[in-house]
Amino acid sequence: MNQDEFLKQLSLGLERLPATEREDILRDYRAYFNDALADGRIEADVAAALGDPQRLARELMAERKLKIWEANKTPANLRQVLGALAGLGAVNMLLAFPYLLVLTVLSSLWLSAVILLLSGLLMTGSWASSAVFGWPALNNVVLNDSGIGPWLITGQGGVSIPQINISTDQDEHVSIQTDANGKLVFEARDGKEQFRLEKDAEGNILRLEAKDNHGSFNLNGLPKASKTAVLVLGLILLLLGSLGSFFGWKILRALWRGTGSWLRWQWQLLNSERVLS
Repeated sequence: MNQDEFLKQLSLGLERLPATEREDILRDYRAYFNDALADGRIEADVAAALGDPQRLARELMAERKLKIWEANKTPANLRQVLGALAGLGAVNMLLAFPYLLVLTVLSSLWLSAVILLLSGLLMTGSWASSAVFGWPALNNVVLNDSGIGPWLITGQGGVSIPQINISTDQDEHVSIQTDANGKLVFEARDGKEQFRLEKDAEGNILRLEAKDNHGSFNLNGLPKASKTAVLVLGLILLLLGSLGSFFGWKILRALWRGTGSWLRWQWQLLNSERVLS
């Protein structure tokens, strides 16, 4: 293989690079050929010493992706550099997969902690705003301790509800009723399928029931959340979210740094084997 053919194949392997960057690399290897020829070496021998131009292009691309990841440690850049090094045989993906799985799980846990922190800030902020400005009103909040659905359920009171009662011969029934105390009962039935919702005068959910041929779902006796309960829950979420976010970030940052050292070591090992060969 002569110089022109070697540089042509190298250029094809680097076609995804920006034109200026690709030309800089080709200029360096062209100068390497010229210096070798000036020393009396043969083009074919120089090309053979440099190895397969396609593999050389992949190595140059992998080094570029490694530098990009070291400058900007994002999951997307990590995937690219791992794929590039795996293509060169520098990284065993079967061995790297458990590490990536652990990294993904820890990242998910850290994001969950951040969500807890934001939820705590929202709840304590709502409590403070309600205590100072009277908004939002927390008297329409119930605490769902059933383990099904959200922890807090809010209802809107003060809305006038019309009385409705509709039935058909096909055992279909819809009704919306309010009693003298302002209790609202919404019920819908279609054969064995039934839905029932009960609210008190302030809009708090008292009971929620749904059933069909396959089973039933029932929430009742939901305790009304006091302002103190909202504050306590908000502070608990703040504490858990703060601790999880802080220590999770510390662990993730240490893992990212360790990943960088490990990838750089893998790259140096590949270069050492290439020099020895």
